[in-house]
Amino acid sequence: MSREGGLMRRALKHVVVPALKNLGFAGRTSSFRRVDGEFLDLLSVQYCKYGGEFILEFARRDRGPMQASWGAMVPEDKLTVAYLSSRLRARLEQRGRTMGPSLRGFRYAGFGEDPQRYELLANEVAGLLVQVDAWLKTKQAGPNVHPFDAAA
Repeated sequence: MSREGGLMRRALKHVVVPALKNLGFAGRTSSFRRVDGEFLDLLSVQYCKYGGEFILEFARRDRGPMQASWGAMVPEDKLTVAYLSSRLRARLEQRGRTMGPSLRGFRYAGFGEDPQRYELLANEVAGLLVQVDAWLKTKQAGPNVHPFDAAA
């Protein structure tokens, strides 16, 4: 992991993880879940393998185990966003010229050793979680939510 990647992960851990917990999500690093009545909400943070960018993907499904595309039954407590069809998923996106070029995510490339820049980006993400919550509950896409089943 690059130094920048470590600084970004630390900022997300200190800012975004508590904000997710306030919304009822449980998790610690990159995979989170929330039981909301008869639904299971899943959220993941994924980093670009080349560094400098990350995405937040999220989805809602009915409670219970799921049969994977290759036939295996996956228990509810083992499900992650990656198991779900792209039709059920959405991504939180940064807008404007600072949007990540390859993943349409959040860009932190070039932040260097300045922890304040990582904290500012983490605070921006935390402020956008209300749009994630709204999409999961109502499928209403805010300006920073990109549903995968929508036109690109």
